[in-house]
Amino acid sequence: MPTHGLPHARSLSLFSATAAFNAPAFHAPVASRAAAAAMAAPDINKMIGKYSVKGTVYDPLGLSTKYDLNWMREAELKHGRLCMLAVVGWLTVDAGITFPGPAFEGIKSIAAHDAAVKSGWMWALLASVSALEAIHMSVVVPKLDGDWGDWEPGNYGVDPLKMATENRKIAELKNGRLAMLGFSGLVTQAALGYPDWPQ
Repeated sequence: MPTHGLPHARSLSLFSATAAFNAPAFHAPVASRAAAAAMAAPDINKMIGKYSVKGTVYDPLGLSTKYDLNWMREAELKHGRLCMLAVVGWLTVDAGITFPGPAFEGIKSIAAHDAAVKSGWMWALLASVSALEAIHMSVVVPKLDGDWGDWEPGNYGVDPLKMATENRKIAELKNGRLAMLGFSGLVTQAALGYPDWPQ
């Protein structure tokens, strides 16, 4: 029996033995991240959201060649949607429109987190967000670096008014990008001591 393959065989047998005791959901690792992404990834030049001035892709770090494009678009859309809601929520609370009850009376957005923690409402928010995130991840994570099939990133099948036209998808993507920057600015400004500007 040749000895040059023995260490490799031992490592395989150890791997198999440990894999046998893992949860049933164990999946063999993808042979190559780049190969899997190339197999399933859309053409970045055909995706919506390029810069409208020149119609070019801005990717100075080359992330589109290193990571799953569908995964990144899913994350971009999700965070953009959350930040659009966050900007509206921030401005609404600062305008004096809050949930009823003494825990929320007279608070500003910058103090809302601490007020929710103190009153115990943060646990309800944490549980709700965790449940939604778990549902989302149960659908999306298995597709990572694999075949996304006919799944369109960000499309959860909730469009009763049939508003998902190409122009609206582009508008949502760009407004989401703006909201991510805008919300960062709102929080930074308030944290630096200018919560009421402009008045």
